[in-house]
Amino acid sequence: MKNIKMRRLLVSILISVTVTMSFLCGCASASNNAQQVALAPKVEDTRKVIRIATWYEDSYITNFKAYLASRFPEYDFEYTYIQRTNYESVIDSQISYDGAADIVLVTENMAKKYARGGYLVPLSKMVKGFSDEALDKFKYIDDYYAVPGVSTFECHYFNQDYFDEFGFSPPSVYSDFSDMCKIAMKNGVKPLSAGLKEKEGLASSLIAIMQGSYFNTPEGESFGERLQKGEASFYKELYPDIAVWYSFIEDGVFTRDMCLMDKQAAIEEFASGKTVFLAGGPEDYNQIYRVNPNMHLGSIPYGGKDDGSQLLLGGCEYGFAVVNDDRNVEEALKVVRSLTSLMGQKALWKDSPGSKTYLKNVKFKSPKEFDNLQEALENSTYMPYTGWGFYSREISLELENELQQVLLGREDLEDAFKRIDGKAKAIVEGN
Repeated sequence: MKNIKMRRLLVSILISVTVTMSFLCGCASASNNAQQVALAPKVEDTRKVIRIATWYEDSYITNFKAYLASRFPEYDFEYTYIQRTNYESVIDSQISYDGAADIVLVTENMAKKYARGGYLVPLSKMVKGFSDEALDKFKYIDDYYAVPGVSTFECHYFNQDYFDEFGFSPPSVYSDFSDMCKIAMKNGVKPLSAGLKEKEGLASSLIAIMQGSYFNTPEGESFGERLQKGEASFYKELYPDIAVWYSFIEDGVFTRDMCLMDKQAAIEEFASGKTVFLAGGPEDYNQIYRVNPNMHLGSIPYGGKDDGSQLLLGGCEYGFAVVNDDRNVEEALKVVRSLTSLMGQKALWKDSPGSKTYLKNVKFKSPKEFDNLQEALENSTYMPYTGWGFYSREISLELENELQQVLLGREDLEDAFKRIDGKAKAIVEGN
């Protein structure tokens, strides 16, 4: 019995010693591992993030994004979408407190404004391959501050099936377009899809008509120059010729519900066969076919002159500028420089078929859907807003706001034009 007790005592002692040694070894091992973790070099993520600000939603820049991802696999790209209506005011705010993206899409007015403030890097050495038609938009003093994008313009897409059904042919003047809209309505078909939630489209339709009539006269050609000095009048000069444009409201072509419709909703309505026409541009071409790959599509100019010749509102509307800060300037310059190449411009064009590049001696073949626009694209493309001076964007916004109020039935047309004059004068005078 005594021997059994002794054996149990020895076993207990051995177990205690074994447990203690295991604990001490475990502590030592944990300590060594901790030391190894502490001594291991920290691996930092050295990939650069290049931020790009744009007023185009992701679905509009798929080829552009794919090009940059393929061309610069060493960078990560972060895209910031800002609605077009608010874009300039948001970038104004960001760039003033050093919070803007590395690369920003700029209009002519924005490029010159930011260059004047020293916020942009000069790009003169890399843009020599572009035509003066585009470069002059982004020139301040003796330097250029943006790489031109491809052209933009505004047109009407049409559903060829309805054209065949109703016996339509591409119109040459607005009265023809108006007549077709009336025939469509008589046949129970809504004539037009237009995303007027973004107010630009309504003002563009007015300017297109004015470009073919009043702005085509000697006095009208000086309107922009005089507007900059506070000497032009929307009411006295444009209002007397407003009847054609206003008839689209009176006849129900422009409708109040359009003010609640964005561009994507308008595209879906048109591509699903509910309307004959869509107010859009070359950037909408891919969007239409994403909704309806089997659609039979055509296009006509947004405006025309009284003699029946075509015209388009459009031109070099935007460029890519590099913000002058201490973060990623060198990397951003590499990215923007790549957009001066044939492949870079082709990527931009693929997102906007029917447009043109401003690279010298380079021409991309437009899809057949734009055949009816070729005369206007070659000879009669205008961007009247750019001639309205330093405050062109602010004045055009007031015009857009007032015309939308007219469409909504909240303002009288004549009073609206008088208010536009008052607001334009206040803007120019700095009040």
